Amino acid sequence: MRATTRRIDFRVIHFTGSKQGAFEMQKQNSVRLGLSGLGSFARVIAGAVKKSKNAELTTCFDIIPENRKRYSEQFGCDQEESYEALVRREDIDGVLLVLPNNLHAEQAILAAERGKHVYVIKPIANTISDGKRMIEACEKAGVVLMVGHPRRRQAASRKAKELVDQGAIGRPIMVEANASSWQGFELTPDKYRWKGDDSGCPAGSLMTIGIHDVDMFNYIFGPIKTVFSLFNKLYIPAEVEDVTTTVCQFESGILGYLGSNFASPRTDWMYIYGTEANLLWRAPPFDLPFDERMKVARPSTQLFIFEKGKGEREIPLSEIDPHVKEIEEFSHCIQTGDQPETSGQGGLIALAFIRAAIDSARTGKLVKIKT
Repeated sequence: MRATTRRIDFRVIHFTGSKQGAFEMQKQNSVRLGLSGLGSFARVIAGAVKKSKNAELTTCFDIIPENRKRYSEQFGCDQEESYEALVRREDIDGVLLVLPNNLHAEQAILAAERGKHVYVIKPIANTISDGKRMIEACEKAGVVLMVGHPRRRQAASRKAKELVDQGAIGRPIMVEANASSWQGFELTPDKYRWKGDDSGCPAGSLMTIGIHDVDMFNYIFGPIKTVFSLFNKLYIPAEVEDVTTTVCQFESGILGYLGSNFASPRTDWMYIYGTEANLLWRAPPFDLPFDERMKVARPSTQLFIFEKGKGEREIPLSEIDPHVKEIEEFSHCIQTGDQPETSGQGGLIALAFIRAAIDSARTGKLVKIKT
């Protein structure tokens, strides 16, 4: 089945069923989506759909019946007993995949074969081969493939990119970042991130949270040429490394450093050095257990500039919800046939950094990034 773009007009009021016991009006020009994978982070994605201007959540699926029931009641959508039933529905335009990494390819490919557009949370997959299979399947079916990389859509990220492009910091020299948390101590054997091989979450925190900064590196500074990494396992009980450090060289010659661990209080910052000024991107501390963080509003990002001879000042920002922006962009691409900013190929480039870092840590050698 080959998908086609849809331009949707205003639809009439419909009954959502006993889940909410009320009539609701569908959104104008809305795209109908099915959500697969109903863990803690799915609450963020479902909430973003609810807040969006052009999407609605039609149905959901999880292998745990209690999860299906809870999400169906909370978000006023149908529920399915299998993923196959979800993608067979004729009233679904696209799927939102919020799943363990190793399941991304299987479900994305099945959705594409059924003519459904695909949004998948980062990383695109655990392996380059799976990522390529997903891209090929979506291209063959003529459907959108979008990879969720929300970090670049945050207000401080957009402003930092703008300032670098405008030459406000002079010529970029280097970039440093760290994305860490004590999430590793929360892992138990029943969670997929417990395992550090391709059936779980290789590279641990680097694949889980450090990849946000990898996408930012590519977004602001362009392609990365080589990486050199050291991984270690020090404290957490899970069968995965809990501390990683990676240095990289961009094709432009800029140098970078990315640290990420699973065993310390949460930190999330990026420091950009230029010949005329430096920038500090920062997410204020938000050090709650993972499940609790998903239940509350995310903190605003901050951006500071340190100009030569002028000292420090904070740059005013108008904060946005990056997840809502992603859902609205995904829906827009379904309606118009446009390509998303974070396409399958972009997701593959971010994954290639992680895979090169894994190879470097294993071999002790500098590794060239390849997709």
